[in-house]
Amino acid sequence: MLTEERRMAIVDKAKIEGRVDVVSAAQEFSVAVETIRRDLEVLQRRGLMRRVHGGAIALDRFSREYSVAERRSLNYENKVKIAEIASHYIPHSGTIFIDAGTSTECLGPFLRDNKDLTVITNSLTLATQIGDSSTHVILLSGRIRPITLSAVGELALSAMENFHADIAFVGTNGVSTEIGFTTPDPDEAAMKRKMIAHSRETIMVADSSKFGKSCASRFARFEDVDRIVTDLGVDQGIIVEMEKVGVEVVLA
Repeated sequence: MLTEERRMAIVDKAKIEGRVDVVSAAQEFSVAVETIRRDLEVLQRRGLMRRVHGGAIALDRFSREYSVAERRSLNYENKVKIAEIASHYIPHSGTIFIDAGTSTECLGPFLRDNKDLTVITNSLTLATQIGDSSTHVILLSGRIRPITLSAVGELALSAMENFHADIAFVGTNGVSTEIGFTTPDPDEAAMKRKMIAHSRETIMVADSSKFGKSCASRFARFEDVDRIVTDLGVDQGIIVEMEKVGVEVVLA
């Protein structure tokens, strides 16, 4: 294998597995450890990887936060399919939490006109979608994050203290076997964490593009959720890791 081919293979390996370990990579590519270290230094200078202790991580593993408009156009068909499957778990009566996000807002059409259901949300978009129907809607107050159109911060967390739900439907920006479920903003993470803590059951909704990625703020480990609804593109290895800790994986 040529030097450049090996370096590109290292980048691909990092994208799939999350990181590259120097020793294991040296064994895999049948080269010296120092050769892999030089490869990683070159890839870091190119802006393709970030060196960490014992190896490196592909830079695209650190997901930037897209705007609402950008996220709505990403994997939209899969998000709709996921929402349709997730809607089967919406109770006919009772109370549910739904956090802000373009995956969770796809649940909107399945939430309208259910007079025995109460939806508590911090999503301005979702509240607008279903607010004029017979479903009871409670919009949490708080500071509005323009990039997600969500209510967050101390006011929103304080309001959450008064509520408990049967099910929380929660979205995520990243799903990692090493870290768990993550999102870029700590205030968003705090809201998701609170919804999970105040619910009897938690259902994550996430398309397969979120898997293998991680963001700055973790809000849950795998064992903190009961079920995840995703699409067929998800990596089988992550499914196995989730099922080991009792998470039910449902494919749309």
